[in-house]
Amino acid sequence: MSKRNKYLILIGVGLLLIVSLYFFSSGSGSGKDKPVIGNEADSSVVRKPVNPAGTYLLYNLIKKYSKTKSIQTIQTTSEKYLDDVLPMTDLNGFPNLYVCLVEDFNIKKVDYEYLLDFVSAGNYAMISAEEFSDGFMRKLIGEKFVTTNYFYDTTLSIHFNHPDFKSKNDLILYSEGLNLHSKLKYRDFGFFKDEIITDDMIKISGSEDHVNCLMVPIGDGFFIVHSQPYDFSNVNVIRQDGKIHAENIFSHFPYNNVYWHQNFGKYSEYRGIPQPKAKKVPHEISRSSPLEFILSNPMLFMAFILILIGLGLYVIVFSKRQQRIIPPVESNNNSSLEFLDVVSKLYYQQKQHNKLVNHMLQIFVTFVREHYYINLTTKQPDLPLRLSEKSGIEETRIKNIIERFRSAKSKQFSEQELIDLYVELEYFYQHCN
Repeated sequence: MSKRNKYLILIGVGLLLIVSLYFFSSGSGSGKDKPVIGNEADSSVVRKPVNPAGTYLLYNLIKKYSKTKSIQTIQTTSEKYLDDVLPMTDLNGFPNLYVCLVEDFNIKKVDYEYLLDFVSAGNYAMISAEEFSDGFMRKLIGEKFVTTNYFYDTTLSIHFNHPDFKSKNDLILYSEGLNLHSKLKYRDFGFFKDEIITDDMIKISGSEDHVNCLMVPIGDGFFIVHSQPYDFSNVNVIRQDGKIHAENIFSHFPYNNVYWHQNFGKYSEYRGIPQPKAKKVPHEISRSSPLEFILSNPMLFMAFILILIGLGLYVIVFSKRQQRIIPPVESNNNSSLEFLDVVSKLYYQQKQHNKLVNHMLQIFVTFVREHYYINLTTKQPDLPLRLSEKSGIEETRIKNIIERFRSAKSKQFSEQELIDLYVELEYFYQHCN
């Protein structure tokens, strides 16, 4: 198909869409509509937040909280990092509290490293998200994936573990989603995996069997990480249970200066109230849209149908292939394995054993990093023990492999040493978990 025909088809389809949108749009009034504004607006208009998942109510609840000495919003950009907007030291004798409620807490490495130093210095952080940054959680907890979904429902029962916060009945919290009938939608409720919770962490709240809020001490401060940001949404905080839930969570912090990380997305702290709708004087109109007027006239209706048929035939006729099918070019065979075999034989024949050892080392380091998330390039004394626990291979064998690789850097490997190292690696690959 020529470029000219393609352009004509695209223009035709675009015109069809424009005409359809115009016809389906509502027609203008007859000029008798008189909007009533100001005090004349209908007093029955209920001021509600546009987004029930917003956090406007929580923001103002914290703002008026007795332990809040000051509160301000901060925002990071591609050129502005947390250390530019979040002070490490207090300004009025009280520690600082970083608050962030977001769907995906995915921040840059420079930001979460500063945040860890910020809390270690004696400050605090409250982070509630459905998904957490892998790098941040590896630094904080030592695990990459920390949350999962256990419930699919519209509501969830939550209780607190501390005796001061326990109530006779569990708190009932809603999912923030609403359907067209103003009924709550079903959704997944996220919790922290049981296997990541260690003895130094404090379980704050959760359901009967699972935890959704953890306190993680670090340095002179602590983090509170929460896996259900929708528990703090307007649709929950406006209710008694949601308000109690939010107050219980934030009561774990001492008197502080709050730095609220602005979120312009789902859990925004903005109120988002629509303007009152104008009250119109009842009047009669002849039509509600141009399409209704065309359909009411037989001649215009026939002309409209002919136009649509013509556009359809044009697309069908000119979209047909006008050039013979070009056979696909056969892809090249993957010769990587053959190439590796040739290179390894060349190194072996030339007695360049240390080059082969370097390749074997790179393959081993990559395998361990991808399968067990352990970086062998760091100098940590417990690396053999950690790798042994995760792989199921004896610690002595792993120490022997690591020691052979280290000795290869300081001396020329013999042929027998190369064979012994190869045998040890093959045993590891074939018997590891």
